[in-house]
Amino acid sequence: MDEAALNDLDAELRAIRLDDGPRLQPLRLDKMFLRARQWHAANPRSYASEPIYRPPSPPKFPPIYPLPQPLSTSTKGKQKSLDDGEIGGGIEISPLSSLFEYPELIPLVLDNFDQPRDLAIISRVNTEWNRIARRKLYHHVWIRPWEDGCHNKLVLLFDTLHRHPELCKLVKRLDVRFFPLAARGEERSVLDDQVQKAITEMSNLESLVWTRDRSLNPGIVEQIADLSHLRSLEISGHSYRYYDPALLGIMPSLEDLRIMMPDPNLKSKLVEVNKSLSERPNGGLRGLGIICQSSSLIDDAILKTIARYLNKLKRLTLWGCTRVTKDGVFEILYEAAREVEELSLDALPHSGLMDLSRSPSLPKLHTLSLSITIPHREASNSTLSSEDLPILPIYPSLKALHLTLSGSNLFLPLSVYKTFQSQLSSEDKNKLEKLSLINLVISSETLEFILESNPNLKELYISVNGKLTILDSLDKLKEYSNNLEILHINAPEKWGPNSDDLRYIAENLKNLQQIGSGNRVYEIHRKLSDNLDQDGNPKEETHLCRWSKSWIPGYFQVWRA
Repeated sequence: MDEAALNDLDAELRAIRLDDGPRLQPLRLDKMFLRARQWHAANPRSYASEPIYRPPSPPKFPPIYPLPQPLSTSTKGKQKSLDDGEIGGGIEISPLSSLFEYPELIPLVLDNFDQPRDLAIISRVNTEWNRIARRKLYHHVWIRPWEDGCHNKLVLLFDTLHRHPELCKLVKRLDVRFFPLAARGEERSVLDDQVQKAITEMSNLESLVWTRDRSLNPGIVEQIADLSHLRSLEISGHSYRYYDPALLGIMPSLEDLRIMMPDPNLKSKLVEVNKSLSERPNGGLRGLGIICQSSSLIDDAILKTIARYLNKLKRLTLWGCTRVTKDGVFEILYEAAREVEELSLDALPHSGLMDLSRSPSLPKLHTLSLSITIPHREASNSTLSSEDLPILPIYPSLKALHLTLSGSNLFLPLSVYKTFQSQLSSEDKNKLEKLSLINLVISSETLEFILESNPNLKELYISVNGKLTILDSLDKLKEYSNNLEILHINAPEKWGPNSDDLRYIAENLKNLQQIGSGNRVYEIHRKLSDNLDQDGNPKEETHLCRWSKSWIPGYFQVWRA
């Protein structure tokens, strides 16, 4: 074919139009003939006297192997290497399929995935991966108001759960901290029906958080009360016209009850609830929490009344109850003194809880959290004294201590902190693994003393005036922080550490895994770089990544306003 004929054919083909339907893929004829012209220009010859040579085809792409598939029983052991070009059982098997000969490795692989979006992708690998990934995906389901699209997430979640009862049986922890209260009429009715039906099928549910005010109704709470495996419940205490609090007393397996903002209707049933729970074969509550913003509703009288039903109590939390004093708290501790492991209290000035020296002996107490309030003082007096800090007895099992100063930031001198810590014997202070000093501002010397005198410390949450408190004493911190894994530094935004400062601190404290400042929490990732040091070894690079785990970081579990 001469050049003129080739050009005519090219023009005719360019005039082709496909009008019978959508073009799923372009023909790319221009590139095809461009390669032909390029080949023709590079190889001029007389076609009449020489054989016709076809233009070369485009280079082949590397072969794409199929996704790994488990080897069937009939073909296992008979598969040969794919490099030999053989196919076993008529099905091409990926070289990675040998991994599935060890199914016990699959759960270990999936343990490294935490984000729901990753688990949703992993579940598409095959049936076995789908089963394990789905079980982990639905093990803990949550709706949190600070996340994007929480409204749509809740609606879609319960729409899926009520249509697939088999998924409901996989849910063991459900946290609902958001609910679309703006929904009205048929929309709200449909959503409530879906929620009620889904909860009915959650036969394996062990922990439930439902704290959104005005989001419950009698039908939902009745279904919650019938769950046979439910051991932990955190619920909105606004019960009037929404549910009967007496239902809380008929739960067969309930061990931990946490009530948010109780109302008078719930208070009137609180004694009855605790009495009913204590009469079960497995006894009363192991954990009780009553959280108010600032309320006089819960007082010593009701605590003394329910104390007799709390002889197995291990965890006690009383926040924002302004009428509670040491008389009511000590009454509960006397009943369950040998069992109490965690104690979290608001130590208001009039409560007498600043002096715990005469409290019942708590040999198993491992976590103590106190929120203290200092009486009003002049602005010029911004330094704490020993009288401003609580008096503690010796707790032989104490491992975590949290102190929060409410309402202000005051300086905590080293001498005052030494006096406070001296209340713990030398043996006990070496056991301390977690320390939180929120709004109690410390200096570099105090920080060094804390780390030096508590060599087993793993988590430290502190308040400072500025980043120099940390940076100026970094050399000594490197020496004392061998076991420290989490460091959170609160400081005024203007003088506090930025992300570069936090990364510099993480580079020097080699065992840190998490670092933060204010509301910023970072994971610390370390890896070897391509750059070499003076000895020819790869240098280590430190990177900070914003918090990506699905659980709430430690700082937001110890912080209180």
